[in-house]
Amino acid sequence: METIKTQGKLIFVADAIKENVNGTKFRTCTVEIKNKEYYAKIWEKSFQNGVVVGTDYTCELQPDGDTVWITVLNGSSANIATMHDFTDLFATITV
Repeated sequence: METIKTQGKLIFVADAIKENVNGTKFRTCTVEIKNKEYYAKIWEKSFQNGVVVGTDYTCELQPDGDTVWITVLNGSSANIATMHDFTDLFATITV
């Protein structure tokens, strides 16, 4: 299934560095999405680029059966645009 992205507030990042089966290092963390806290991960490389607890980041949600794996991305903390944000602009288009 396809991943989706949404905004989430970084609540906590663990000090311990873990490694997945591919050898990629990551840290576990907690993010708040839709007023609820969830277990997530952040890649160590992203963590080393700098993150601030309490800041909103883009989160990638990857469905896996009944589980959703959440990865915090620190590239841009800008909001993700939705159709709702630009309804008025698209309403001016005539076909």
